Amino acid sequence: MHYHTPIHGSRPFQYVHIDHTELDIELISSRTSKNLGRPWLSLAVDAYPRRIVGIFLSYDPPSYHSVMMVVRDIVRRFKRLPELVFVDNGSDFRSDAFKSFLKAMGCHLRFRPSGNPRHGTVLERMFGRLNVDYIHGLAGNTKATKHVRMVSGSHLPKNLAEWTLEPLYYGVEYWATEYYDQEQHPVLGESPREAFLRGLRESGSREHLHIQFNRDFLIATCPPVDREGLRRVHPQRGVKVNERLYHNPAFQSFQVAGQRLPVRYDPWDASSVYVRVKDQWVQAICPSLNGLGQLTENERKALTQEYDRRYRTSVSDEQDAQRLKEFMRTFTPEGALAVAFERQVENKSLYNSLQFASIAPVAPLHRFSLTEETSSAAESPAETRSSTPTNPVQSLPEAAAWDDIPDLDTF
Repeated sequence: MHYHTPIHGSRPFQYVHIDHTELDIELISSRTSKNLGRPWLSLAVDAYPRRIVGIFLSYDPPSYHSVMMVVRDIVRRFKRLPELVFVDNGSDFRSDAFKSFLKAMGCHLRFRPSGNPRHGTVLERMFGRLNVDYIHGLAGNTKATKHVRMVSGSHLPKNLAEWTLEPLYYGVEYWATEYYDQEQHPVLGESPREAFLRGLRESGSREHLHIQFNRDFLIATCPPVDREGLRRVHPQRGVKVNERLYHNPAFQSFQVAGQRLPVRYDPWDASSVYVRVKDQWVQAICPSLNGLGQLTENERKALTQEYDRRYRTSVSDEQDAQRLKEFMRTFTPEGALAVAFERQVENKSLYNSLQFASIAPVAPLHRFSLTEETSSAAESPAETRSSTPTNPVQSLPEAAAWDDIPDLDTF
């Protein structure tokens, strides 16, 4: 930026600010009605027309994943990314993966000076107006707790909460894209939508900068497995990520085996990673997680810790791998862990309905009782074998080949 450059730019998609805030409202589970706490909202605001161009609402605290979900939403809505992204100095924005992604997409990154609130006023005002216009009028809002001594126990927000994540998302989206978007802005003298459309007419739509919201873009917004982002391919065992092995039949090619290739993992689906093979991304499947339903990365971490705590052993052979599957199919979380899992259920429900969560479809988890299965197998083994449902994941392309891979990975 130069001294003569307008502070908010001179056209749409020149400068976009991204930031996060914890909303002033307590939410409940759509399944159990139990309190799940306050969600986090991430917004992207185009500085020139003051228009909200990206939204991500989740129970997960700010992270690289949150930033990439906002980026996905911008492209989903407008097929564009900004020339320059303004962010604060949070660790989620300073990651090498975020910088590399923006560089690959032709975007520049600028950090707002720390300790100077003036540079974050665009988003701070946006969050403040959202609270005043919408959030503070909802049941379960936490506005009163700013003076907590004046609030009785019966009027605590968590006792009055009745909103769930998905309706709140659509409410915030309506406020952002319909109500606020068409209100006259005091500085602009017109609505953000009018300023945005006028700016496009004056500067051009620049269709050559359009980005396709497709599978390759979704994979590009997935995190690399580590800072280097590479894994060596074994022709039989596959690639190792988080102590688990992932395989694809393409790894058996002599041109691929032994190579160090780029690998990305899907935060919405722990059973899959994506490996760059011969200039295209291929899906690699983890046999020990295959058929266990959609597990987010947060769920995978929590289950790993609980499994290790109970059994104090690693999955080193076929018997332990089977015990892992049985554990995950029958495990019922309790206490704080139950709340954490319920939050993940709400996140998945919302973004699966919006169709930009997991990259590949995931077969639902088949839960069963181990005691019932054991007794029925003892009574009529032949009948049990004939009536055993086939794994729905087997219908996916190349799934039969995955079953031939020895289950030697460590969970």
